[in-house]
Amino acid sequence: MIRIGIIGLGWWGKQIVVCLADSPRFKVVAGCDIDTRMAAPFAAANKFDLTDDYNALLARSDVDAVAVVTPHLLHEEMTVAALGAGKQVFCEKPLALTTASAERVIAAAAKAGRALGIGHERRFEPAMEEMRRLFESGALGRVLHLDANVSHNNFRKMEPGNWRRDPRHAPAGAWTALGIHLGDIFAAFAGNPVRVAARTASQIFAAPSEDFVSAEIDFEGGASGRITCLSTPPFYGRFTLICDQGWVEVQEGGNVDKGIPSSFVHCGPDGSRQVREYNHVNAVRLNFEAWADAVEGRRIYRFTKEQLLANIRILDAVVRSAAAGGKPVAP
Repeated sequence: MIRIGIIGLGWWGKQIVVCLADSPRFKVVAGCDIDTRMAAPFAAANKFDLTDDYNALLARSDVDAVAVVTPHLLHEEMTVAALGAGKQVFCEKPLALTTASAERVIAAAAKAGRALGIGHERRFEPAMEEMRRLFESGALGRVLHLDANVSHNNFRKMEPGNWRRDPRHAPAGAWTALGIHLGDIFAAFAGNPVRVAARTASQIFAAPSEDFVSAEIDFEGGASGRITCLSTPPFYGRFTLICDQGWVEVQEGGNVDKGIPSSFVHCGPDGSRQVREYNHVNAVRLNFEAWADAVEGRRIYRFTKEQLLANIRILDAVVRSAAAGGKPVAP
């Protein structure tokens, strides 16, 4: 069993603790948050120690691994520090905010000989797993285009000063919350990006907070992609993979923590369609347990360093292109 500490006990840090509660692979033994008054009741209810100093958590001999679930600007600092302390590390998405930062994190993990976990649980959702299975079987043929829109109004309910609406921590609107998951899946299917053109806007939120982002992405293999995320409408989630021998579309009924089934449509080369539904699973736990397999040397973690870096290259380019008024940039 891996004894893990959680750095950051906001909404998602708590969600991770809940998702790991029934896992035989993990035991949460410690947590860290600068707001211990807020976190204390949750820590007591879940029977783990609490500190406001992440270095104190890293110094504990009974902590084998840590999950970094903090505001995005802190990911590199805390991940590198944890690796330096000899811990296994699972970093919540995004891995970093710039390509250079991601390269430093990946290099630190390689130097430490550690399996770097990443919070992209969407790959483990059953409908997305079936999409991957069909693609890897060759049934869909060559990837031509990927199109996705995941939007929700969770951020609309937050105070304007919340870090999730702060461009320093969360540039390009909802990209670091929603688009980053889609970029991960795009990179897994299409490979390395070569051109990005993006636009952001403050349609409802007061500037500098942005509530709209959309990006066109070209990949080195010839595929194209488009990702759009909005921060103000009710939940909408759609992912479409179009190939030369068919296409697949997944529609989600709600955010990952809502437990709502997903619909799945597969169109074959003759135009016939298969429609089915996939129930919700604990994708967060599945991702952590896949990472645990890598930590324990059982199998290779499915997120390659090339894919991790490609996704942050997309994020970096989205931010730069949007800042330049939508001018295409090279990732």
